[in-house]
Amino acid sequence: MKKTLLLLLVFLMGTTQIFAAKLRVNNRSGINANYTSLSSAIAAASAGDTIYVEPSSSSYGAVSLSKKLTIIGNGYFETPSPAFVGNTTLQADTNESKISTFSFLAGSAGSTVMGVVFSSYVYLYDSSITLKRNSFWSYYLYFYTGVLNNIDVRQNFFYNAAVTYYSPSVSTNINFQNNIFYNSTIGLPNDLSGFAQNNVFVGSSSGMNCYNFQVNNNIMITGSFTPNNCVYFNNIGTSTQFGNANNNQQNVGTATLFAHYTTGTETRYTLSPTGPGIGAGFNGVDVGIFGGPDPYKLSGIPPVPTIYSLSAPATTVTNTLPVTISTRSND
Repeated sequence: MKKTLLLLLVFLMGTTQIFAAKLRVNNRSGINANYTSLSSAIAAASAGDTIYVEPSSSSYGAVSLSKKLTIIGNGYFETPSPAFVGNTTLQADTNESKISTFSFLAGSAGSTVMGVVFSSYVYLYDSSITLKRNSFWSYYLYFYTGVLNNIDVRQNFFYNAAVTYYSPSVSTNINFQNNIFYNSTIGLPNDLSGFAQNNVFVGSSSGMNCYNFQVNNNIMITGSFTPNNCVYFNNIGTSTQFGNANNNQQNVGTATLFAHYTTGTETRYTLSPTGPGIGAGFNGVDVGIFGGPDPYKLSGIPPVPTIYSLSAPATTVTNTLPVTISTRSND
């Protein structure tokens, strides 16, 4: 009897993940989705569920999260603009999944948000949060209060934004990896420690000012680095930001370092195959955003299958409408 009860308990514990729901939210009129409001979808979801925030020309507004969820958007930079070179043919619908203020409250540990455009503040109040393949526009990613261990920030695009803090407790294993910081900064206090690797900092307002961090395989184009008591090695600066000890390189020109620095919003950071960044990182990996085990993904395309092309005639003379759909898997 005891063995039967134990097996039943193990089965019931596993059903949370087995039956985790996948919910769709779309705030455009005429679309048949589970929810039109992201806040409503979050309220209805159970821990472990996934919410797909479908592309729209309108923002999904401000939301708070107090349970473990995965939230997936459509990515960014998928259509050209005067200021940014878009990456066309990545998604059939090139609208973005925009969210304004986002708060990771107590209880949200284990959550992941990817493919989203944040147009206002992002607040961290809990540990074990992953922010992956998002774009941050002109506001702060706040390490706000409490213990904030195991925060993973990777493959994001920061534009005129900042990573900063209010009054966090002592926290460890904070990771910034393969991000673009365009006129954007990381500024964190002595209580926080972690890693910063394979990032690119570009612009006179960009830079890093942290304590107790391991800093390696980064590229800094103008901007500033304040090492405090960080350990830093195998980085490249266009000035003397990292010096030339510990396999750091200084005064390296962009024309030498990159293959085509004058074109492309993200692809401009592709290393020259004969330049000083190839194999210059720790353990022989490339420096910069396309180096290391988890390289930057253009436009923050999430690691789920996507439709990148859909074509159909406006009219047909038969009872059959020929539709062509092109899909791809993304890692």
